[in-house]
Amino acid sequence: MTSATRTARARPGAMAKNERRLRPRGSGGVFPVRDGVWRVDVEAPRDPETGRRRRSSKYAYGSREDAELALANLRINASQHRRPVHRSKGRSMRTVFELYLGDVQAGKLQLAPKTLVTSRSATNTMCNQRLADGRLFGDIRPDRLTWEDVEDLYATMKRNGLGADWIRRCATVLNRALDYAKKRKVVDANPCSEAARPRTVRSKPYSPSRKEVTRLMAAVRSHERDGVKDEELVDGLEVIKGTGMRKGEFLALQVENIDLRKSEIHVAWAVEDGGPGVGVVRMPTKKADWRDVPMVDPVRQAIERQLGRRHQLTGAEPQGDEYVFPRNIDGTEPIRPDSLSDRLMEARGASKLTFLDLRHYAATKMLDAGVPYRVVADLLGNSEVTLRLHYDGRTNLGKRQAMSVLEDDEPEE
Repeated sequence: MTSATRTARARPGAMAKNERRLRPRGSGGVFPVRDGVWRVDVEAPRDPETGRRRRSSKYAYGSREDAELALANLRINASQHRRPVHRSKGRSMRTVFELYLGDVQAGKLQLAPKTLVTSRSATNTMCNQRLADGRLFGDIRPDRLTWEDVEDLYATMKRNGLGADWIRRCATVLNRALDYAKKRKVVDANPCSEAARPRTVRSKPYSPSRKEVTRLMAAVRSHERDGVKDEELVDGLEVIKGTGMRKGEFLALQVENIDLRKSEIHVAWAVEDGGPGVGVVRMPTKKADWRDVPMVDPVRQAIERQLGRRHQLTGAEPQGDEYVFPRNIDGTEPIRPDSLSDRLMEARGASKLTFLDLRHYAATKMLDAGVPYRVVADLLGNSEVTLRLHYDGRTNLGKRQAMSVLEDDEPEE
């Protein structure tokens, strides 16, 4: 008879107590700590070096049902040999935002410079919002953040007078930051997926008439800047209204992107202002895609006039890496986007048209002529879905042909 057997016979409850201590792998429990706070734990796989059994535990906040859900997630993590979340990396929502934006700044995540500036502004806005219960959103622990808190944040921003478009932009930044924190094992889940995003009313973009565009071009041609007519701006407007390019894409054009023999413009880059410390940068287009846009005669003539001005100014043929519409004499720097907009505002007189309005004009003019959506989308660098949402023609030929069928419908006698 072994000593263990003798001990068991002497103490009948000893073996049962020992069996209760050795729970099977994956088992766990929910233990109340205080009102609304629970401790959940589960057995993790044995240590591969020592062979010792390990347990993984965490605190859950909310109802008993929330704690049971946290226990289930903990069991899943244990079965997949995932380590528990490191709470020290995300003690507040502010640190979650700092982790996200810091890794963007370090190049671990890719964001356009302008998007990074907007994201910083959005995180500052959200961190400074005080929720209905008095908590500052930036001070909330991310593991305690719920979808109710997220919806409360949206409602608070609306009460504070922020617009729906800006709130949706902040919601996008919040969702991306929490998704990245989940990937980095800072949080277990992203509550944004369960929160209702604020809605916006999508308005139809304004598309100017041909008469309005003609009036704009006449005003810019007659305008003098320091006693000199801004012929460069005139030709720039001619290129944009004749191609539908975005302002940033137009400013990023270099001489090597112009093929006068084929009469094509290769659009693959855009210029953005990244703000203080970054400045103006040239980067791939919005969708990191390229397209070749054929040049109509007015666009070709405008490009040739601009290249001629560059030749006359420098005394040499423009090189391939020079900007077509540069900021400096040697052509190595593009014009700042805000500077070009200021020049248009100064020269347009009573007209209110912008560079974006000229893009709308090009899109709707092609659609009104019956050009298929797919072709127009390729020329503008949009998806067909986006084109239908934003650039639907005012007098789209296909729609009018469809509705004309109803005119022949006569009542039966």
